[in-house]
Amino acid sequence: MKKNVLGFYGYFLIFLAGCLMVPLLVALLYGENDCAVSFLVSIVLCALPGIIIYSRNSTGFQEGRLKARYSYLIVTSSWIIASVAGALPYVISGSIPDFAEAFFETCSGFSTTGSTILQEIESLPKSILFWRCATQWLGGMGIIVLFVALLPNFGIKAQNIAGAETPGPISSKVSARFSETARLMYMAYIILTGVLVLLLLPGGMSFYDAVCHAMTAMATGGYSTYNNGIAHFNSYYIYWVLTVFMFIAGTNFNLFFVAIQGSPRKALADEEFRFYLLTVITAVALVVISLMTEGGYTDFGAALTDSAFQVVTLMSTTGYATANYIEWPAFAQMILVLLMFTGASSSSTAGGIKEIRILIFLRMIKFEVKRLLHLNIVDDIRYNGRRMMPETLTYIMTFMTTYILTLVAGTLLISLTGEGNLVSNFTAVLTCISNVGPGLDMVGPECNFHFYSTFSKYVLSFIMLAGRLELSTFFIIFTRYFWKPDRV
Repeated sequence: MKKNVLGFYGYFLIFLAGCLMVPLLVALLYGENDCAVSFLVSIVLCALPGIIIYSRNSTGFQEGRLKARYSYLIVTSSWIIASVAGALPYVISGSIPDFAEAFFETCSGFSTTGSTILQEIESLPKSILFWRCATQWLGGMGIIVLFVALLPNFGIKAQNIAGAETPGPISSKVSARFSETARLMYMAYIILTGVLVLLLLPGGMSFYDAVCHAMTAMATGGYSTYNNGIAHFNSYYIYWVLTVFMFIAGTNFNLFFVAIQGSPRKALADEEFRFYLLTVITAVALVVISLMTEGGYTDFGAALTDSAFQVVTLMSTTGYATANYIEWPAFAQMILVLLMFTGASSSSTAGGIKEIRILIFLRMIKFEVKRLLHLNIVDDIRYNGRRMMPETLTYIMTFMTTYILTLVAGTLLISLTGEGNLVSNFTAVLTCISNVGPGLDMVGPECNFHFYSTFSKYVLSFIMLAGRLELSTFFIIFTRYFWKPDRV
């Protein structure tokens, strides 16, 4: 399978070079010649080794199932390669000359986190800002999922590598072939992005701004072309349009196809979707009450708009901000922090723990309470009427434990340098592992991550990638069992 794997890497580099051609065209369109050269050099640095590797390994592909361990290695290494390649235009153009900062910005882009080290966003060329937003759009549904939709025959089953990129407690497909599922999901993704562009234009956005913000909203990324983000437009119309589409982006994309295929009731009856909707409504109501009673808000419309926007943007892990919620009452802030943990739905572009895991975890607690009270209880844990297998429940518990351990370890690591404070460092790691963007205090919605050291930026960068790959895919390659599979 060696040629299959090397052929994959070669073609993936060519694919990345193709992605860089779009911002190259933007640079030429706006007359940014220096940036055009930077993108051109970056394209050559990706395409040349890609062509060499692919040409030397494009023959002799072996049919067969790729071992799971190689799938994890391919996916994790591909995301790191993409982040390095994506950082090249920043460094070469001088927009972000420090590689550690450029790598951080690119990891934040591809992982759709939205955390940034940039202090003067509006001073950057339009093509660079477009590429910055495009990295989030590419990473939204998954770089490998997009690649799988275009995947040539390497003798590698598409589901093996795409499954390692988007692991979850319950897998679902809308087509018998995973590559066909990837195409259908990206078709929906492209259509929704296009619709959002058209809806943002009447709100006063230029076509350029509408495209950039539509890409980052549908990817639940949160990058903007302005220093104060989406608040720059000061438009209730834009806020509510984005609120609706961020909610849609946080919904399981498979449900769209269920509804289109003639089963809208089945889609609406999905337990994760109903739990997601209930969580959003409850959180918005609680935050509105907090703002009206303790937050100094006197206009219900303003309180509802800000509450709905911030709840949805943080729960969907988009990370836009229309208000400085650091100044909100502690109760409202706590609600928002909890939403950073939960995230939105599985099989969406959102990060976080995911609603399906939270829902099943709560049912596990309920089951355990019932078992303690009634020792002879005969019952099981179900989701959408299906009995949850023990290995699925074990996976959920393992994921949540790994999530908490990573959060604690990451906070300790970036605290070693003495930067920030407990609230800043804890929420910085939380927002990176959940791919949200802003945190609290020194990394709040009106601040950024520039003050962290090079060491901390690399730690946070890899935490963002680990969070995007839902931890296990990323961390498994650092275990001795991965490199010595025969060792128990």
